[in-house]
Amino acid sequence: MKRFEVIPVEVENVDEVISQIGGDIQIVSAPCYETVVYAAILAIRAFERGTNHAKTLGGELLLRLSGKLQIRDAINENGVKRGLNYLVLFGEKDPEPILRELGLRKTEAVHCDPEELKPLMERSALVEVL
Repeated sequence: MKRFEVIPVEVENVDEVISQIGGDIQIVSAPCYETVVYAAILAIRAFERGTNHAKTLGGELLLRLSGKLQIRDAINENGVKRGLNYLVLFGEKDPEPILRELGLRKTEAVHCDPEELKPLMERSALVEVL
């Protein structure tokens, strides 16, 4: 499986960040850290199996996280927003230069309680069968 890293970050200027992300670098908003990790694993597996719906890992991550098949809907639901977000780096990347370049600072992750997590993970898995 391809390596990835999920880093909780604080986003101040959404417009500047959006213009610099894509492909193997994505920033998403989500209720908790665990949902982002799970969606990233599903996105990687989809590319490995050839069942991906998006052209890039970052796009597939958004689809999986939102449980939607339309990228516009996925961006509206889980695209980068002001405040706490999660930077996802696919592959072997040093996060420090990327954080500096994007003007992001690390912050504390929010963790879901197991009861909250189950329906969020089910939503991510649904993309496989849609």
